[in-house]
Amino acid sequence: MADDPDASDDHPSGSIRAISRALQILRIMNTQPTWSLHSLHLQTALPKSTIFRILHTLQHEGYVRLEGGVGVYRLTEKILEMSGGFTEKSLLVEVGSPLALRLTKAIKWPVALGVLDGDAIVVRYSGMPYSPIAAHSTTIGRRLGLADTAMGRAYLAFCPEVEREILFDMLRAAPGGSQLGHEELLLQELAAIRQQGYAVRQPNPQRRTATLATPVMHRTEVVGLMGMTTFGNLMTPATVTQCAPQLQAAAAAVSEAYATRLPPSPDTGVPF
Repeated sequence: MADDPDASDDHPSGSIRAISRALQILRIMNTQPTWSLHSLHLQTALPKSTIFRILHTLQHEGYVRLEGGVGVYRLTEKILEMSGGFTEKSLLVEVGSPLALRLTKAIKWPVALGVLDGDAIVVRYSGMPYSPIAAHSTTIGRRLGLADTAMGRAYLAFCPEVEREILFDMLRAAPGGSQLGHEELLLQELAAIRQQGYAVRQPNPQRRTATLATPVMHRTEVVGLMGMTTFGNLMTPATVTQCAPQLQAAAAAVSEAYATRLPPSPDTGVPF
């Protein structure tokens, strides 16, 4: 094994050379439909023997197909399985977390990102570890109700009407009874949230903190929520007036970054 430079011990950096080379081959093969051994050699400058072993392994695992006997290789549909864990929600967190962190450092209060998960909002990023005045160490993974939290109400206020009706049906049918409360009052509150562009949850018996939240939009869809949390008695009208525009500007920046990175629609050639 030590005599084979391609069998590869770890790099000094701790990375594994064989894996790095295989990923390099996959990235290059993803740029056009077919490749020959020689063309991959020209693109990578790797020895042909190394490329052949990598292709042979990828072929054995089902990710690469050899076209007949003409020496042409192509990726197979199995390669799509490798993207299954990276969803549009993952993309939102990837592009949004640096902007949420930047805002956290600017205003000191922690900023979080949430996404819809069934009948609740789940926090997927929390700036609490980076805030000197956070109430908790983190809220990542916390599920927030749609009808009784700032993120949840911001989602209901800005999502398309047909989606809102579906979510209302889910909340009406929740185990233990409807979670909507007084529906007519809730609808009035959602209309006010749409008009002002953000939702506020003041402290209550369940939570001593307060949250200001605004949606991250892509066209007419709510792809996520951005929220800022304070101690309850500090979410004053002055705090909202000062922080809401900053939160909305950050959410708009996340939306723009998200749209730029979103894969194109196979039908239209433009982002979904």
